[in-house]
Amino acid sequence: MDKKYTKKTKWHEETQMDQLSDLPDSLLHHILSFMDAKYAVQTCILSKRWVSVWTHLPVLKLDSKFFNRVGNFRSFISQVLDHFETSNILTLSICSPKKNLGSSLVDKIISFAVSHSVQELDLSLRYAIVDLQNIFSCQSLRVLKLDLICYLPLPNAISLASLKTLILCKVSLKSENKCFDLFSSCLDLQNLVLDHVFLIISDIFNISAPALVNLTISNIGFRVAKDASITNYASIEYQKVVITAPRLTSFSFTRYGPVSLSMDNSPLLENVNLSMFNYDLPYTQEEGSFMFLIDMLRQLGNARSLTVSLGLVKFLSQHSRLVEEQPFPFSKLESLKVLKGRQSHKKIPPNVLNFLVQGSPMAKEILTKFQKKRRMCKQPMDD
Repeated sequence: MDKKYTKKTKWHEETQMDQLSDLPDSLLHHILSFMDAKYAVQTCILSKRWVSVWTHLPVLKLDSKFFNRVGNFRSFISQVLDHFETSNILTLSICSPKKNLGSSLVDKIISFAVSHSVQELDLSLRYAIVDLQNIFSCQSLRVLKLDLICYLPLPNAISLASLKTLILCKVSLKSENKCFDLFSSCLDLQNLVLDHVFLIISDIFNISAPALVNLTISNIGFRVAKDASITNYASIEYQKVVITAPRLTSFSFTRYGPVSLSMDNSPLLENVNLSMFNYDLPYTQEEGSFMFLIDMLRQLGNARSLTVSLGLVKFLSQHSRLVEEQPFPFSKLESLKVLKGRQSHKKIPPNVLNFLVQGSPMAKEILTKFQKKRRMCKQPMDD
C-alpha cells in the first residue's frame, strides 16, 4: 500500500511540475516575482527548463532575514547580480536593516540598478555609504525608497525626469547650498515622504515641485550650518520651510512642534493632517511655538479636511486667551478629526473648536470626530 501510494504521489507531483513547466516564461516570471530571490534562484534545480528562468525576473527582492550570516547574504547578492541576464527590471528591493553590506557592494547594487534601467529602487540598509550622485543619474527611476541610517552629502538638485514617488527615511542630509531646493528638477514628482530625516543646511529648506500631490513630513530635524564647511552648526527649532506645490492636495506633518512654514500657491489643498505637541515642551519654547503654530494653520487655510492630534488641541486649550485673539485660519473647512491615541478625551474646548471651524461657511454643519482606532464619537458645533 505504501509503495503504491508513494509511486502515485510521485507521479502526481511530476505531472504537476510538468504542467507548471509548460507555462510561458512571462507567467513564471510573474509567479516567482512574489518570492524572495533566495527561493526564486532555488528553482533552477528543478529541471533544465528552470535553469535560467530566475535570471529574467522583472522584480528582484533580496532580504537578509532569510540568511543567518551577513557574509552569506553579501555573497548571494553579488552572485545574483553577476548572473542576472535581463536588461530591464521593474523593481529592485534590497533589505538589510541590521546587517552592514559594505560600501563596495552597495556601489555594485546601485551600478546594477542604473545599468538595468530599474524603475523602482527600494534600499533599506544599515549604515550604508551611498553615492547619491549615481542614484540620481538613473533616469529610468519612477519610485525611489531609501531607508538608510547614514549621513549623505547632497548634490545641488535631484534631476530624475521620470521620478513620481520619493521616500527618504532615517537619513541625514547635508548641503552647503544657501537655498536648499533639492526637488525642483523632479518635474513629475507626485509623492514625497520625508520620515525621520535630519537636515544640516545653511539657510531655507525649499520643497518646490510643480507636480507634487501628496507630501508627508514626519519627525524631521534641522541644524543650520554656521559656515560653509558644515562642520560648525547649531540646532534650530523653527526652521524656515517654503513649499511651492501648486497641485498639492494632501499634506501630513508630524513633529514635536511647528516650523516656520510658508506655503505659496496651493489652491487645491484638500487634506491636512497635523500631529504635534504629543509631549510637553519646555516653558521657554511654548509662546514661540504658539505663534509659529498659528502661522502654520493660516498657511494651510485652504484645507477642506483637517485631522489634528489631541496634543495639538490640548496645546491650543492651554493658550485659550491667545487663541481667542487670533483670526480664524480655515475658510473652506468641511471636516475635522481629532486623533486621541491612548488618551481619553471626548470634547474640544468651545473656544478651540470655534477657532478651528468658525472661519468656514459650513461651521455649523461640521461634526468633530474623535478617532481612536475604529471607534468614533461625534461632537456638533455649538450654536
